[in-house]
Order: sequence, then C-alpha cells, then structure tokens
Amino acid sequence: MSFLNKYTKGQYEYAAYNKKKQLGYTIALYALSALIYLMGLITTGSNKNLLTIVAVLGILPASKMLISAIMACRVKSCSLDLKEELDSASNGLHGMYHVYFTSYDINYYLVHCVITTDSMIGYTDDKNFDFKKFEEHLDKHMKIDGISNILIKAFDNKDAYINRLGQLSKLDDSSKTNTKMIELVNNISV
Repeated sequence: MSFLNKYTKGQYEYAAYNKKKQLGYTIALYALSALIYLMGLITTGSNKNLLTIVAVLGILPASKMLISAIMACRVKSCSLDLKEELDSASNGLHGMYHVYFTSYDINYYLVHCVITTDSMIGYTDDKNFDFKKFEEHLDKHMKIDGISNILIKAFDNKDAYINRLGQLSKLDDSSKTNTKMIELVNNISV
C-alpha cells in the first residue's frame, strides 16, 4: 500500500476512497491547465503564447482522469449490514468488495466475490446481470493470462451466495487463494 493508495482494490472502503481520489485528481488537473492558461494570458496579454499550448496539452491527462472518475462513480457501495453478513459468512476466505468489470459490450458489477484456489464466486444485486456473458468474459481473460481450472459462478440470490460461502469456508483448502486470479480480477476491474 503506497502513500496515494490508502486502501487496496477489493477492500470495502476502496470504492468510496477511489471516487474521492479520482475526482480530486480530475479537478486538480483541470485547475492546473486553467492556471497555466491564465498565467500566459496575463503575462502576454494574448492567448497566442507557449503557455496556451501547454495548457491545452494539459487537458489530455485531465480528460483521461475524468473518464477514470466517471467509472469510479459508477461503482456503488453495499450497506454495512450486508458487509458484516458477508464477512461473517466468508470466515477466512479471500473476499473482495465492489468489483466492477468493464468490457466493450456490457459492464458487470459484483457486490462481493471470493477467490479460492479453484473457484471464484460472486454476488450481484444487478437485476440485469448477464451470467453467461460474465463467465465468458472472465474465461477469455483467464485464457489470455494462462489461468485454467477455475470455476466461475455468480449469484443474484444473497441467501444462496451466503450458503455457498459457508460451504467453501468448510473445505480444507479454503484459506488458500489463487494469486494469479486475484491479479487478473484487479487488472480487469475498476
């Protein structure tokens, strides 16, 4: 964990923190470009100067950061009550909160997911969640990263998900995780 990343992706607090961080960076970059433009305008009396070019070029990273901020704002947080319920059901499993996968066609939001050595299960409260396309999306990325033999399953029923968490936590190797799969999830999610 670095100075700029107070929380890591997957922690419950990360979604709210990431929204604030991305919005702060976006505002700062646009303000810096505006300040550079105004400095050039004030010092030369015209906008035909080198600082105007620098200010316009500064809009590019600011706009890229704006896209990141918009994506961060799309990730919604679950309630603390649900978090406590999922934490107690996870019982030592590697859980991740607010996992938002993006693809060209559709985005997939998991409130919570757990990754073990041979499976990844997740819970979504999205009523329009396309389970088949989600599994295909992850399978495609797993093949690219050379990950195989991982069962992918998403639930839209909280009780069924909590029941499955209980079953996984009772297995002998439930405390072990697949680090390559965790890296993959972190790389392809917001």
